Amino acid sequence: MVIHNPETLVKYVSVDTALQILNSQSMRWSAPHLFKDPFELNHLSGLSFDPQAILGAAIQAANAMIFAKDEPRGMAPLTVVIRRWREEERFQSPDEALDVLKELLSQMVDNRLQLLDQLMVDWRKFCRTLRICSFSAKPDNVAAWTHFADNHRGVAIRLQCGEFTSLPKPQQVSYRPIRPEITSMKEQLDVVLTNQAFDAQEHFFEKFTSKSLHFASEAEWRCFRQVKDEVGADAKPESEWYEDVKFERNDVTAIYFGAQTDPKAMRQIYAIIKEKYNQAKVFQAKTAAGKYEIEFNRITNG
Repeated sequence: MVIHNPETLVKYVSVDTALQILNSQSMRWSAPHLFKDPFELNHLSGLSFDPQAILGAAIQAANAMIFAKDEPRGMAPLTVVIRRWREEERFQSPDEALDVLKELLSQMVDNRLQLLDQLMVDWRKFCRTLRICSFSAKPDNVAAWTHFADNHRGVAIRLQCGEFTSLPKPQQVSYRPIRPEITSMKEQLDVVLTNQAFDAQEHFFEKFTSKSLHFASEAEWRCFRQVKDEVGADAKPESEWYEDVKFERNDVTAIYFGAQTDPKAMRQIYAIIKEKYNQAKVFQAKTAAGKYEIEFNRITNG
């Protein structure tokens, strides 16, 4: 399926956050752990399996290949050896093959564990330097109004995205039943058994564009940027792993008040719009009659 990137993205926020964004002309981009989502991977995440368990799984899989009904296919070194053993009828039982397989596979797995150690070093650095800003594609997203805009009491800010903006490469979030992992047991086992190259580091970004099916109604888009890795004395505390990134005033194309936004707050924000974002259209949300949907009325004067 071809994904067409939107021309604008919508940031749903509370009134207080809207005031901060519009006054400072900047938005906060945060490291993954600052989202405080227990299902989100971050720099503290570990592997979902004991690396030493790879050896046991590899021995079990190889043993199954030796005594399977069908001959294993492929030209991986292990597969070639197993085909020769089958032709020679080297082993009469799975127990007889265990010691030989353990000796053969131990070195292969040891080499893999060294690469996993480096993988985790790279992962932690990636998460330390990753900054994320979240959006939706449309201003009438009821779930986004509920979850991110103070239950319809907040504000939605629509900004241009794409090349030559502060949001150049938005990525659409996919909603799936399976949680992402830094790397899975299956991925690592496949490498050991087939000797095929697999670089988990190339898939780091994908881990942050996948969320649970429970949140599909949010229709989230994410923008990413990476910052300089600061370690040692220059390192910021984890609570400060964020960046306030400037955007151009003309990037703000519209501002939407929630169906229950306080009128006093609306007047305060509208004054900022007239002063700094006069090009932006302004709308007031309302609930549609007989539907669980949002409609908008255009506001044309203060």
